[in-house]
Amino acid sequence: MNTYCLATIVNHEEITSGIWKMELAASEIARTAEPGQFIQLYPPDKRNLLARPISLSAISEKSVTIVYRIAGKGTKQFSQLQKNDRIRIMGPLGNGFVLPDQATKSIVVGGGLGIPPLLELSKRLGGNTEVLLGYQDIPFMAEDFHRLGINVHIASQSGNYGLHGTVCDLLEKFNPSAGQVFACGPRQMLKSVSAWAKEHSIPIQVSMEERMACGIGACLGCGVKIQKPGEPDWKYLRVCKDGPVFSGEEVVWDE
Repeated sequence: MNTYCLATIVNHEEITSGIWKMELAASEIARTAEPGQFIQLYPPDKRNLLARPISLSAISEKSVTIVYRIAGKGTKQFSQLQKNDRIRIMGPLGNGFVLPDQATKSIVVGGGLGIPPLLELSKRLGGNTEVLLGYQDIPFMAEDFHRLGINVHIASQSGNYGLHGTVCDLLEKFNPSAGQVFACGPRQMLKSVSAWAKEHSIPIQVSMEERMACGIGACLGCGVKIQKPGEPDWKYLRVCKDGPVFSGEEVVWDE
């Protein structure tokens, strides 16, 4: 059940240039939230009516944490909020990741702003996990993953950190074996990681980053092509309501 509430900001900081982390006291949402789900944030200026969907990065007993990039007027307004300010939110929304059996080794692959939603997932997957993270340059949140006590590998396109290249180059270099792959990031990255998983016969779950408007499945503005096994043709499913997590094998990537 979705909850609409006024949440209090517990902590709010810029973790690298233009990227902010916000912790929100929202116990009703935190109690039912799962890795891979998201919340809708409503800008303080009511003239800017559209809410912004932002994935959950961390979930505790009484709070949820998000990480976002300033991309326009709405997110700029969010960045100006301070500790103890209150903001309207709704959630948890969407369908998150399905966790495998604890004995299953997992590979977690993230790129850019697709990295934050994978933190809570990695925490719940536990030690039998390989995490591969790709950045343009500065590896924000990398320490959060290291603190989980799991194996973390980094690639940067600048070459200043970790492997010089993309997270897909990292995947090809390590070529890890696992029983399940989880991925979140830009569409082209997800397409490449899904192709790698298919080649190695490993099931994969991908969290899609399509643009959303309503966030609750009413406007049909975030459709993605999905073809289920045994069905003769693809159909549009809504990222906000039916996802954002889908089976990578079922996404029709060639559009």
